[in-house]
Amino acid sequence: MVGLVRAGAADAVAIARSVDEPAAFAEVFERHFSLVYRFLSLRAGEQSAADLASETFVIAFRRRADYDLSRPDARPWLLGIAANLARRQCRSERRRRETLLRLGRERPLESQDDALARLDAGANSESVRAAVAELAPDERDLLLLFACVGLSYEEIAEALSLPIGTVRSRIHRLRHKLRERLAAAGQEVRA
Repeated sequence: MVGLVRAGAADAVAIARSVDEPAAFAEVFERHFSLVYRFLSLRAGEQSAADLASETFVIAFRRRADYDLSRPDARPWLLGIAANLARRQCRSERRRRETLLRLGRERPLESQDDALARLDAGANSESVRAAVAELAPDERDLLLLFACVGLSYEEIAEALSLPIGTVRSRIHRLRHKLRERLAAAGQEVRA
């Protein structure tokens, strides 16, 4: 935990330095790219993760002068940008599919099986994938940030620009919803 606190404090310092010395932003990139990539691969799929992760850091670099330096850890900020990009991509893909369907052409829907498979590599992972696939994109973001990326309620609130009470209540309701869906599928749930 001490290393994480130091790394977080170093984020604000590196971002502040990067305003006058752009190369200093590389420290933030090197420190957090793998985390952002992992989140995006779970959220948007392996095929899109690298592009979206790169775009996340391009946006962060452009907005570095606006970063709130009182926040020592840049992870919530970066993951908030990443979540917004993933949502935008999801909306674009949905519109494209709807347009193609209207035109009478069929196109195979892109699956999130690869991302969802990581949520439960054990037995009955099909039930978990099906339950998670039924979630709204905002709910999947909460689940992935909490369960897979390991952010705290406070960090999720910052990343998604939500009040912390909202994050807590949504995660609570989400846990119950998943338990019910998995129980209905005959899978034992421990949580």
